[in-house]
Amino acid sequence: MPAPAKRYALLCPTRGRPERARIFAESALATATQPDAIEILLYVDADDPARADYHDAFPAEGPVSLVIGPAVGVPRAANMLCERTAAEVLMTANDDQVYIDHGWDERLGRETARYPDGIYCLWFNDGWEAENFCTFPIVSRRWVETLGYLQFPFFEHFFADAWIWMLAKAVDRAHFIAEILVEHRHWKTGKGEMDDTYARHATRPGDSRQARDRAVIDRFERYFLADVDALRRAMTT
Repeated sequence: MPAPAKRYALLCPTRGRPERARIFAESALATATQPDAIEILLYVDADDPARADYHDAFPAEGPVSLVIGPAVGVPRAANMLCERTAAEVLMTANDDQVYIDHGWDERLGRETARYPDGIYCLWFNDGWEAENFCTFPIVSRRWVETLGYLQFPFFEHFFADAWIWMLAKAVDRAHFIAEILVEHRHWKTGKGEMDDTYARHATRPGDSRQARDRAVIDRFERYFLADVDALRRAMTT
């Protein structure tokens, strides 16, 4: 069986969910054709009450790396994880994902090879949004180097995935991989329970992270257009 052409890094900010993070990480490694080519990096907030449990779940000599840092929000945490890896393919991830189909890394190797210039946004079937929305974008290191970020750092939590997807659609490089299922076991799907981490991002009277993040899209349209131009200039085909 051919070896994957690239190394893959799953970048997963997590909070209060050491057990779910363990299930996520184990599922990704167990379903990979060549797990030695997979890196998993977890960002854990320094003030997370479950921080010690993460250390218990993921020993230092294991295949998963813990990065402990301030509570800066998912987009900035993902960007910090991105700086910790030299992998060619960068995969945004959540601790409420579970990898189902075997050989996802081999399939991803074939799909990324379709874009030799490295400008693409791929995503797997999450069993929820599927092709309708790119929930967990997969991009190349060249994409990140072209833009200077993995997730647009002006977002607090929401729409960082949508921003990447919209950029990819603007340059006609958005590609859905329907045959590989990576379940998003969000509580709204009925496959998980509402917990403190979900509640942390919920809208409260006079405090809506979602509304603030939605406003970022319109307020910084000029940045979006500049990034579309940068991606187009980086494309060779």
